[in-house]
Amino acid sequence: MPMLEVLVAGKEPLSQELRERIRKEAEEIFQEVLGTPPGRLRVFILEEREDQPPK
Repeated sequence: MPMLEVLVAGKEPLSQELRERIRKEAEEIFQEVLGTPPGRLRVFILEEREDQPPK
């Protein structure tokens, strides 16, 4: 199963709506370019906030 990890850095957390939009766009790109069947792509969205110190 294909996986995609998206790292987002910013001051504010992503809204659920924006997370869903990122996931849908990634699925569309993978389907168009690689022929990945719908529902087969796993998308992980990781956030790194500017106001949090690095671990």
